[in-house]
Amino acid sequence: MLGFLDGDDAGTRAGKIRGFAIILALIIGTEYWARAIPKWGALAPLYSVSLGLATLLCLAALSERGRRPAFAGLALVQAVVIWQEFPAAGNHAYLELVFCLLCAGLRAERDDEQVLFLRAVRWIVCLVFFYGGLQKLVHGYWAHGMFLAFSLSFESFRGALHFLLPADELTRLAALRGEVGDGPYLVASPLFVALSHATYLVEMALAPALAWARTRALAVGAALAFLFAIELGAREVFFGLAFANAILLLLRGDLHRRLIPVCALLLALLLLVRVGVLPDVVFY
Repeated sequence: MLGFLDGDDAGTRAGKIRGFAIILALIIGTEYWARAIPKWGALAPLYSVSLGLATLLCLAALSERGRRPAFAGLALVQAVVIWQEFPAAGNHAYLELVFCLLCAGLRAERDDEQVLFLRAVRWIVCLVFFYGGLQKLVHGYWAHGMFLAFSLSFESFRGALHFLLPADELTRLAALRGEVGDGPYLVASPLFVALSHATYLVEMALAPALAWARTRALAVGAALAFLFAIELGAREVFFGLAFANAILLLLRGDLHRRLIPVCALLLALLLLVRVGVLPDVVFY
């Protein structure tokens, strides 16, 4: 049924799945530490235990023999943390949980399960893009730029969107804090409103473009560029990395193996920011 999502170069499936799993483990392990470091000394007991278990399991997931049981354990830890933090858990935590379950449940050494794994992740990518855009359209907060206007209370969004608004309108919107009676969040700038509409339209258009083999390579580049643009404001770096890791599985070749050291270096730099060795940057 999902065979149209196939299209890998010969002999690349096993390598790209292994690379995907290693990068996923590095991302999740780093995310647990990035959340814990600012609260060090005041961590809840459950999160302290989760941090220790997640660290050991992510390290075990880097090995070939320990990968599947490690991801099974990591999925359990992730589920407990989501349950404990519900409903405030980040929505990307659910995505990471699903990826962990796939890595635990499917045997990457078998050709048929390699195909199933790649189809599953690729379908999830298309689904996330389309349904994310559909929700923005249905709920209406993006129709007149209202959600982006609300987001201007965050410095990262102001830095990314300030050039689209007159100075007085930017000042008015940035002063609002989402309190009862604040507003209106209506925006007069046509470019700002057009960008808001374009966001959900691009998301929904990327899904079929990624699914169709002829446009897939171009759509992967567009999807990564779109994700980068979103992260300039949202600064949800771990979601961005986890989702980019999945998007790249749509390519024919095995890029993941070459990206492992790049990803490891980037994650190490983020931890150095957290501990104060590097200048502070908002990334989570």
